[in-house]
Amino acid sequence: MAPKFPTWCVCIVTALVVHCSTGSETCKIWSSAGEVVKRGSSFKIFCTFPSTCEIEVHLSDNLRQYERHNSSTVYIDAVNITNSATYSCQCKLERYLCGIDIRAGYPPGKHGAPTCIKSEEKSNGTHGFVECRWKSLTKTYLHPNSTLRVTSQPKKPKAIPEIRPGSIEGPGSFTFRANLMVESSVQMISVEVLAHNVLGRSESDTYNFTLSDIVKPSPPVLNLVECSSRSCNITWGHSLKVNLQVHLQVQYRDVTDLLVAEEDWLNTSSELPSVLSLEPSRNYSFRARAKLNSGLWSDWSTLVQNRTQEEAPNKELDIWFARATSPPNILTVYWKSLNESEARGRVLGYLVHINDNHTESRTTHNVSANDAHFSVQSCVSCLVTVSAYNSKGSSPPARVPSFFKTAQPPQELHVTESKDNVSLYWRKADHTLQSTGYLVEWYLQDQQFEKLQWMRLSSAESQAVITEIDPNKCYDGAVYVFYENALGKASFTGVNTLVSVPTGAPSVNRDGEGQAVTLTWTQIPWRQRGGCIRNYTVYVKNNKDSEHMYHVPASEHQYTIDHLPPDTYIVWVTAWTEKGEGPRGETIKFIIQQGTNPLHWLLLAASLFIVPLVCLFKWLARWQRLKMILISLKDVPDPSNSKLAKSFTDNKGKMDLHVNPSDFSSEEEEVIVKFMEIQKENDEDLGRREGPTDASSVLRPDWDSGTEPQTPYLKSLAQASDSSDYTHSSQDTGTTTGYIASQAEQSVLEEGQEEDEECIDHYPSNVFDEPIVFGRGLTLDAVKIDCRNLWENDG
Repeated sequence: MAPKFPTWCVCIVTALVVHCSTGSETCKIWSSAGEVVKRGSSFKIFCTFPSTCEIEVHLSDNLRQYERHNSSTVYIDAVNITNSATYSCQCKLERYLCGIDIRAGYPPGKHGAPTCIKSEEKSNGTHGFVECRWKSLTKTYLHPNSTLRVTSQPKKPKAIPEIRPGSIEGPGSFTFRANLMVESSVQMISVEVLAHNVLGRSESDTYNFTLSDIVKPSPPVLNLVECSSRSCNITWGHSLKVNLQVHLQVQYRDVTDLLVAEEDWLNTSSELPSVLSLEPSRNYSFRARAKLNSGLWSDWSTLVQNRTQEEAPNKELDIWFARATSPPNILTVYWKSLNESEARGRVLGYLVHINDNHTESRTTHNVSANDAHFSVQSCVSCLVTVSAYNSKGSSPPARVPSFFKTAQPPQELHVTESKDNVSLYWRKADHTLQSTGYLVEWYLQDQQFEKLQWMRLSSAESQAVITEIDPNKCYDGAVYVFYENALGKASFTGVNTLVSVPTGAPSVNRDGEGQAVTLTWTQIPWRQRGGCIRNYTVYVKNNKDSEHMYHVPASEHQYTIDHLPPDTYIVWVTAWTEKGEGPRGETIKFIIQQGTNPLHWLLLAASLFIVPLVCLFKWLARWQRLKMILISLKDVPDPSNSKLAKSFTDNKGKMDLHVNPSDFSSEEEEVIVKFMEIQKENDEDLGRREGPTDASSVLRPDWDSGTEPQTPYLKSLAQASDSSDYTHSSQDTGTTTGYIASQAEQSVLEEGQEEDEECIDHYPSNVFDEPIVFGRGLTLDAVKIDCRNLWENDG
């Protein structure tokens, strides 16, 4: 192949002057294989310059090493070319430049079998419109050229095959299309695909088409008339030029785009048979296509839609219940909504019927369609049923089981938690009884009456997988086994899936007085728990930064701390999940006052009740002793009748005897002794005496004589005196028992005073070191019982 010189324009800019010359005046470039080569081939690129210069050869802007062919020509080897490329040569000194574009591809290959269709819609009375399509099976990487050679049968004399150029359907497509018009007398056509490019050409096999077999009618036009609950009637139209029998094929789908059925009819009428076997209250879409007695199916028609009418629900509700412990006799009934096929329409609400067989009364509650539970007052003779209703009627009533005998629960219940579900496993409880099934219920902890869920299982199953569980939440539940007239229950608590550390803390309150403090706290809100709370920790800290921790089970929300010593304290509570401890919440501060030890309360009770009894017993004993002394002193003379005593007696009969302590050897404080003469004896005070009671018969000592009375009691009384070591003597014979009895009684009373003080002070001195506080400043000192009042008011 002779080289072809390009006519590139080389531009040189010098001092704003542009010199442009053609490639023939500068350099020449050509390929030994031409400008179009087969992919994978090798060839040479030559460059020739008019004068000697410094030459550069580039491949797509990349400098390449060249070989010299002669003094004015150089070349490079292009080896195994797989893509189209641009080569250029340049003489730096004279700024000569030339280049060439090499395209790499393949010659035409095989083509797919063509398909031809005669369009009834685009045909007329004299000619038929035929469209043929074919596809190249080889990617040539070169501009495609493909034609269709068509021969009509029967052939006309000297008829020349028609060549129809094929047009590509779009950029990057390898599908070609050609349209042709054939006379109405033509019954068959033969077609061949011809393809060519610079590298070669190809021809396909010959394909024959009978026009009656490739005729394709236009799509039918559908019109819906009406639908009942189970069927729809459809009308249709077409644009055929002749009145022929038409085959129709109808497809209909439900709202989920599920293909329900496909039906075929042979019909010349514009009305089709009813489409049957539809479901109530459901949207359906319909489409159809048509075909003549021979030929091809038309395209599908556009969709038409309609909805079937409602029917009354045909299935009982799936119901379950829960009984409240507080308030009692409250039964909450739960139900699951019906699916579309069960509801057979839009559920308008629920009817809860309560039939009291004892009073033969019936109560009906209309519950909103948005609700899924209802609470009623249960009774022994009541039957509770629930049904759903729509515009056409109600579902069969679902009966709430009233009473069950307690049966053995499912055995060996095991719970396995994973990140997205909870699995339950159990063993049948009693093989001698025939179970009718199982029910598994679960609910958010402490929210059984708001979030109750359940599933039913057959009697043959012994495991369940709960997937409707939210992450980071805690659930309780149970597995029930049903027998004919009995029910067994096995509970489970504290299950969760994905768990995290709590993000909140309990809110704490303090109660109690003294050294016993009771803390109560509320649960953390669900969104902050992170899962099941496994336990709580109570922290107690005093002013000395001494910190104590108390661990409390998750089921408890109260803790009492005893025997706290007086101090200022702060407390807080944290919660734990399996992932760890939550944050420290709000703290509370309190003060333990002095003397709040419970022992003080006990001692106070003893002071108020026990001590008075002891004092009473001592008073009775001393009173008996006094009576015995008075009886023994009936012969003792009365010192008040002495001259000395009379000298100190005033006109009113009162005696004032001042004793100067300086007259005695004792250095004690001076003592004033007051005497009162008793003019008349009180026999009741002295008690009963034997012998004469006249005053003249009573011997009295002579206080002026200085002789000591010979009465043993007076001697013992003088020796036992605590006020002075000095003893008075008298030999006065004037006697009376009143004075001596008074002195003896006074001695006994003084002895009683000392014992009374023991009644008050018999406790150890350190018992009341810390005052016990009663309300507003009331102390034990203020309620101290003085037994001496008993004696002072007695005489």
